[in-house]
Amino acid sequence: MIKKTLSTFLAATLLFVSLTAPASHAKTSDNTVVNVESYTIETLSDTQNEEGFYEPTGYKNVNAITEITDNGLEIETKLSVIEDYYDTNATYKESSVVYEEFKNNWNTGEATELKQTETFLTPLVETKAVQFKLNSDPQEKTQFIQESLTAKEEVNVRKKVESLTSNLSSNATPTSSQGITKAQITELKSYISEVEEAMALASTTERAGAYDNYYNHTLDTGAFVVQSLSPGAPNKYLKYTGTTKNNSTQASSLVLYKGYINNYEKYVIQYMDTALWPETVGWISALAGLVIMVVGFASGPAGWVAIVSNYVGALTTFAGLTSSAYATKSRMDLSRTAAQYQNNAMEMNVRGGKYWPNSSFSIVNGY
Repeated sequence: MIKKTLSTFLAATLLFVSLTAPASHAKTSDNTVVNVESYTIETLSDTQNEEGFYEPTGYKNVNAITEITDNGLEIETKLSVIEDYYDTNATYKESSVVYEEFKNNWNTGEATELKQTETFLTPLVETKAVQFKLNSDPQEKTQFIQESLTAKEEVNVRKKVESLTSNLSSNATPTSSQGITKAQITELKSYISEVEEAMALASTTERAGAYDNYYNHTLDTGAFVVQSLSPGAPNKYLKYTGTTKNNSTQASSLVLYKGYINNYEKYVIQYMDTALWPETVGWISALAGLVIMVVGFASGPAGWVAIVSNYVGALTTFAGLTSSAYATKSRMDLSRTAAQYQNNAMEMNVRGGKYWPNSSFSIVNGY
């Protein structure tokens, strides 16, 4: 079986497709874009285990308001969120109410941040979403449900979120933070474009899976190829070729690897609407190019997970790499989980001898 969804057709589509409104009721006024969302998404651990993997922890129901104002000189992001957390057995754990505000001067990179949070022990989220069927089959597993809100439902969600966030401590004051300049964003995008062009000309790899993270598996012979991003050099990929025939270790490893790649592909191609939002490719390329997107954070998939989890300015960075219309709380969560699955596939190949003991290894150019 060949896992192949990123084709020449998709590459061409990314160049010519027109933008459509996101599913989360975008409201635009002058320089401000507001999105009100209600969704459910699986959760993985915030940090890696001893072997470098992010582990499933359950799922969360989310109500969120994302507000981005960009007047060309300054960008201000406001994120108001309530989240109910459940474990892998669908048992309720806790809820959080979070308000984040980030102001960034595009010319100087000077920024301020404000974050307020409170934990509750009773569910808070307004949701109609069906709870996840958490199971071991990646093909059947539901991982993300976004509700299409009616006007009345959107008003109710907004009232609930604003009511809870307005009751957070009023003692918090903005503090200085690390920001980013428009020149840095432009330089980053220019570098990404150069890398994309160079890889399009130089790549000798098969474009399969999602952005050259893929597997091929021929069921009748057992022959397989697995390839993932390398943490060692920009746009380099670790590639193993072998067979599962008479090799239980590689057979078991391939099942695990397929799950990671299937999930990464589903998040990037399907859930993040890559074909409808071509600017998403900039974020994907930044990961593949091992670009330092925020000083003080690592590059690559694990670096992005840390940025989304710990940096109040993450939404500003994400909007800069994509667009104010695209950058919402749900898509930030989706990008985080996509990066976690990409990282897990990468970690298997980094520890190749353990998972692919009788396979041939090579380092190749890729996306």
